[in-house]
Amino acid sequence: MPERPAWERYGGAVALTIVVVLGRLALDPVWGRQHNRHLVFLPTVMLAAWFGGFGPGLLSVALSTLALGHFWTEPGSGFHLNSDLVLFFFVSVAVCELVESLHLARAHADDARRAHERVMEVVVHDLRNPLTAIKATSDALQNSADLDPRHRQRLKIIDRSASRMESLIRDLVDAGQAERGGLQMMLEKENATSIVEEAIELHAPMARERGVTLKSSGPAGTVFINGDRLRLLQVLGNLIGNALRFTTEGGRITVRLEAEEQARVVRFVVEDTGTGITPEHLPHIFEQYWKGDAKGTGLGLYIARSIVRAHGGDIDVTSTPGQGASFSFTIPRAT
Repeated sequence: MPERPAWERYGGAVALTIVVVLGRLALDPVWGRQHNRHLVFLPTVMLAAWFGGFGPGLLSVALSTLALGHFWTEPGSGFHLNSDLVLFFFVSVAVCELVESLHLARAHADDARRAHERVMEVVVHDLRNPLTAIKATSDALQNSADLDPRHRQRLKIIDRSASRMESLIRDLVDAGQAERGGLQMMLEKENATSIVEEAIELHAPMARERGVTLKSSGPAGTVFINGDRLRLLQVLGNLIGNALRFTTEGGRITVRLEAEEQARVVRFVVEDTGTGITPEHLPHIFEQYWKGDAKGTGLGLYIARSIVRAHGGDIDVTSTPGQGASFSFTIPRAT
């Protein structure tokens, strides 16, 4: 809760309570003088405590109790303290304490989130610098003419490991931004067909290495979308990478575009003939940090869904165990 001046918080509580008292008095002929007279003031106390804090909430409790005892007692008896007023007073104080505890819990959660973000920033910064140095050194050594072929192979392993670490760091950053709803997008008019072709080209070497057929299909002609090219390549890369991981040698992965002439969206589909996903895993497949096996971080599909939703689309999956899986997501079509 943003800190405001004390006079503003206490003055607001007094003004709110007075307005409710006057309003309740004006409605006496309609509602009846004694009918549910306490229930009007409990929300008043709650609002005063929520927007002003514990102190202003207690002030509203005191004013409400005085008003109830003065205006809504037997005619001519003046202020009269009875069991209803005592009960109202203690229930209202309990409401103020509950609201205050909610504010404290939210403040602690915000502090924990900010601390987590600061730690992540430090970790990401301190990891990226040595990784950049490792990759630069590895590249320089691989370009050396007199390098032993055995060492060259080991340097390639180091290079792939460094790239994998960079990917993990990027996933951690993206997951944090997605959790806060702050994934950055540069939406432009893009050629969906060329995005699919680029994704296929990037993953073709790995597919050949694993003996998997990787191909694309789609409508004839050019299909334009409103999207962030790099982010969409990230989504397709994640889906194709997962398909390669679960598709055995001799299998097939197809990246397909579906775009009807009058449709407002373009659908990207990644199908494989791999092991598939069990029915009990399907509802959790896009959850953050959820993993169906010991591999991966559980962030890739969560980030993919966040990117697609940031475009205004949605992502879904269907699968039959033993027969493969089909991931599809929609992106708005360019006008």
